[in-house]
Amino acid sequence: MPWDDGLEAGTPAYEIASSTNPRIRVVAGPGTGKSFAMKRRVARLLEEGVEPSAILPVTFTRVAAEDLHRELISMDTENAEHLEGTTLHSLALKILSRNHVLEVTGRHPRPLNDFELEPLFADLSAHGGKRSIRKKLNAYHAAWARLQGDDPADVEEHRDLAFETDLIAWLEFHRGMLIGEVIPYLYSYLRNHPHCPERTEFQHILVDEFQDLNKVEQEIIRYLSTDASMCVVGDDDQSIYSFKFAHPEGIIDWCNQNQGSADLALIDCRRCPHTVVRIANHLISRSPTRTHNRQLSEFAANGQGEVRIVQFQHLENEVQGICNIVEHLMGEGTHPGEIIVLAQRRKIGNYIYEELARRGIPAKSYYQEAELEDEETQKRFALLKLAAESDDRVALRWLLGKDSSTWYKGGYERIRNRCEQTGLEPWSVLQAVSDGDVQLPHTGPIVAMFETVRDRTAELGQIFDADGLGALIEELFPDGDDRWRDIRQLALQIGGIDDDDDAVPFEGALSEFVGELSYAIAQPEIPSEIQDVRIMSLHKSKGLSAAATIVASCVEGVLPKRPDDDLTPNQKLAEIEEQRRLFFVGVSRVKARPNEGEPGRLYLTFSARMSAADARQSGIQPASFDYGEAVLQASRFLDDLGPSAPAREAG
Repeated sequence: MPWDDGLEAGTPAYEIASSTNPRIRVVAGPGTGKSFAMKRRVARLLEEGVEPSAILPVTFTRVAAEDLHRELISMDTENAEHLEGTTLHSLALKILSRNHVLEVTGRHPRPLNDFELEPLFADLSAHGGKRSIRKKLNAYHAAWARLQGDDPADVEEHRDLAFETDLIAWLEFHRGMLIGEVIPYLYSYLRNHPHCPERTEFQHILVDEFQDLNKVEQEIIRYLSTDASMCVVGDDDQSIYSFKFAHPEGIIDWCNQNQGSADLALIDCRRCPHTVVRIANHLISRSPTRTHNRQLSEFAANGQGEVRIVQFQHLENEVQGICNIVEHLMGEGTHPGEIIVLAQRRKIGNYIYEELARRGIPAKSYYQEAELEDEETQKRFALLKLAAESDDRVALRWLLGKDSSTWYKGGYERIRNRCEQTGLEPWSVLQAVSDGDVQLPHTGPIVAMFETVRDRTAELGQIFDADGLGALIEELFPDGDDRWRDIRQLALQIGGIDDDDDAVPFEGALSEFVGELSYAIAQPEIPSEIQDVRIMSLHKSKGLSAAATIVASCVEGVLPKRPDDDLTPNQKLAEIEEQRRLFFVGVSRVKARPNEGEPGRLYLTFSARMSAADARQSGIQPASFDYGEAVLQASRFLDDLGPSAPAREAG
């Protein structure tokens, strides 16, 4: 199919696909067809003979990259099978793993899962408790993301340089990298090496969700596009990642920073039913910090759709009511994969997930590292890592200390000192102590733990060598135990071990499989085609759509969350307005397909009360407390949905 098949000359999508301007900005509201336009642009480049390796589509998720690849192949675009779309994080890991880059940076791009931070907290306890160290880690990440230090006007607040020295020493010794360090190290490499081959590797770069990149990520794109044309796509109305230090000013000021660039826009909402478009427009227009008055346009064929706002007496009733809605939708013929439940608090999402599972409704949770909430699952995953790489110092450190409240800090310090004196691996030092060849006092418990770990990883290696990946997964995560149900499913999916005839068995080394599994857990993504009801945060829903969207717990303290008391009035306002944009993203996930019997349904639910314990554990500050109950107020955003919003009903 030619790239312009079905495209009408003069339409925004045609202009995006056909433009030869070396700098293009596309402002695209939710559901306006940006993916379609980007696909056609890439198809044109391929048809004109541009090598696939010279085109870099940077997408917000790996799934989006896979969807782009699949759709281009379905168009019979020549060479589409060789195109590699990627996330910026995946690209960074790939580049940092190149030998010539490793030699320069001196850091191994082995990201730590969240649970693997526990021994780091213990080993750096001289710098404070866990909460204090997390705060310092956040300051460390923030300084990178905002490029503090590059601009003399920047003030580096709350940073502790002595802590950062010890942190980096710990990470270098353990050959690990914080998730938040991956992008900064790529930036540093590109900035400090003007003649590096990566700066001229691509001829055409397309970047999706540009408003959600932070300053350092946007600088990486600038370096990569030194000799390349660049098309950035985004929407500052959907900027929702300030906690990742997103820099929406990058797309707002794009045309000023790139004189002569093409400035294009997509405003026809082809996804949502009319009522959802109207309430979304009214919601976002009420923002006092908005710098424009752009409005989404209704797509005539989508119809009115259905919107309901339901209050329940108690959170327990809300959970039951949401599950009743799901059952009703499925009874009317809605596929479970076309239902998304958005809960901004994991605890509330877990309640819904557990109740759906109890009712036998297929459901999948997509909270960060949800697969690793149980300590036994964490242990098995760490053993898998060691079975793949016996010199994985991070996994070994976690396994050695997990049974001690102090993580055997003192004993491990002696092991580490011995390694640094001799240049030996921790595994080798521990083996020497175990064999009696080396004497290190006060290391008995940690050596005993090593012996257990050593024997178990040897068993796992033998299983893999003899019977393959499927047998290893079955050994570690056997079927029938809910503790590792999700990680088992993910491992089988990555390994290509399932009932799907199209599944491709994993053919790489065990270490490659573990690397892909680790990344999938640390950066969970939602396939666009799935068989289950999806439960996730509103942030995670970005880029998705469904025939039915349920936004749970629309109460003050959740949507919006309460800003910290120590913020300035302007900072508090900025936080509230980002939450408004987050709600805007959530409600605009609804997809109308009237011709297929799906009018597009949106359900906004909230409770009058919840238990005080649930409120505390979820970080919700309620209006008041009443005999162990938290009294809740409806979200202020419900008042901003405008005259098209329906009356609230009792559930």
